[in-house]
Amino acid sequence: MMRSDILYFSENILNWYAVHKRDLPWRAEGCDPYRVVVSEIMLQQTQVPRVIEKYTEFLGKFPTIEGLARASREDVIRAWCGLGYNRRALMLQNFAQEVVQLYEGKIPDNPKVLMILSGVGTYTAGSIASFAFNKPEPAIDVNLRRIYMRFFYGRDQGLPMAKEEEKKLYVLVKSSIPVDKSRDLHNALMDFGSLICLREKPLCRECVLQKQCGFFPLYAVKKEKVLFVREKRVEKGVREKGKHVPNRIFRGRIVEFVRKNASRSLSIDDFGMIIKKDFKGEEREWLLGLCEKLRKEGLIDFVLVRGLITFTFR
Repeated sequence: MMRSDILYFSENILNWYAVHKRDLPWRAEGCDPYRVVVSEIMLQQTQVPRVIEKYTEFLGKFPTIEGLARASREDVIRAWCGLGYNRRALMLQNFAQEVVQLYEGKIPDNPKVLMILSGVGTYTAGSIASFAFNKPEPAIDVNLRRIYMRFFYGRDQGLPMAKEEEKKLYVLVKSSIPVDKSRDLHNALMDFGSLICLREKPLCRECVLQKQCGFFPLYAVKKEKVLFVREKRVEKGVREKGKHVPNRIFRGRIVEFVRKNASRSLSIDDFGMIIKKDFKGEEREWLLGLCEKLRKEGLIDFVLVRGLITFTFR
C-alpha cells in the first residue's frame, strides 16, 4: 500500500471531520475512561439517538465505576431498559467489578490487558484504548471495515474475513493513524460511515475521498438503489402475525415483563400471550427455552410449578 494513499486517506477524513463531526456527549473534552466505556458498550448494538437518550440517564444512576460495581443486578438491568441486548448490562457491570477489584477502579489502557476482562473482545479493547486513551490501536467494526475495503481495495467485504485478511486490514488501519490522532481518526471514521460511506446507499458523489477511492469508479445507482448490496443475514426467530420476528425481540419482551412484574405468578399460556401476540400451546417449549437461556446468562430467574411460572431478578 502506497504511503501517499494512506496519508491522503487520513488527512481528508480528518479534514472532513473537523467540519462535520457530530456533537456527542461522550466526546466531550475531559470525558473520563469510564464514561467512554459505558458509551462503547451501549453503542455496540443500539442506534446513536437512543444511546444519547439513555447515556446521561444511566450515568445519573451510576456516575462512577465503583458505583456500578457495587449496584444490584436488578438496578443495573432496570437502568438498561430501552437499550436492548440486556446481557450487555451485566457484562458492563462484571467489567466494572473486575476493574475495581484488580486495578483499584482505574481502567487499563493496554488492549491485551483489557481483553482479559469481562465482555471485552478485540474490537472493544481497541475502542477503549483508542477512544478513552488516544492510543494508536485499531478498533475495526463493520463501518471501518467497509470504508477501508472500499477505498483501498475497491470492493465491499462481508463478514467473516479470513484470518490473513484480518491481519492485513489491522496493519493497514494501524498505519493510517496519525501521531496523537487515534481518537479523532476513529471518531471521524464512525461519523463518515454513518453519514457518507453508507452500506446500501453510499453518498459517493459527496465523498472527500472520491479522487483516489477504488470504489468510486465502480459506483452505480439505479432507481436510488446500489446494485451490489449483499443480502442481509436472517436472524433466528419465529413468525408472529405473519412476519418473521428475531428471538432477541422476544427475549427483550421477557426481560421487560420481569422488570415490571417481578414475583408475579401466571400460567405459561397467559405469559406466552403477553410475550407473543399469536402464541400457541405448541410454542411452550420454545418460550421456556428463551427463559432458560436468559437464566443461564444471569438476567432473570424463574420457578415453574404446576403450570404456573414466577419470575425474579437474580
